[in-house]
Amino acid sequence: MWGATMAGDSRIEIVVPAYAIEFAKVNLAKSLRVAGRDVVVLARQKIRSAVGGGRLYYGPGGSIKYRGGAKTGRYRASAPGQAPVNLTGETARSLRVRSAGKLSVRVIDAAFQAKILEAGAQDSNRVMAPRPFMSSALTELAPGISRRLADAAIRDMVMERLKK
Repeated sequence: MWGATMAGDSRIEIVVPAYAIEFAKVNLAKSLRVAGRDVVVLARQKIRSAVGGGRLYYGPGGSIKYRGGAKTGRYRASAPGQAPVNLTGETARSLRVRSAGKLSVRVIDAAFQAKILEAGAQDSNRVMAPRPFMSSALTELAPGISRRLADAAIRDMVMERLKK
């Protein structure tokens, strides 16, 4: 309760009620889920629109899913640093957004080859440079995501009066 009183020795005492900032976290949680979906959508677009600028392969190779498997004709792989070329669609379909708590989301690439394509790989004879699709999507969207999360945090702020 607001109030002012005059003390006996000419001092004025002003009482201000105590308030604290509370966060509702509703808008922030929604904005995080939307941001995760935006990253997945852009990563899928990068994979599905990749034209390949790397090595040229001829004919089918290996199993049904390896390098197009049963597909005949030529196939151009992605070059290092480019998003991987979409052959079977498995990598793009494996991207998911999962809630990882009240205020966190996790973007998951469930296909085995997705992690290898994103980070690259090395064995005793060969090296495959990374073909980033998830990290490049996140980097591209980061300024907008930061702005969206800041706006959501501000909308979620509420001044609550502390109880005595």
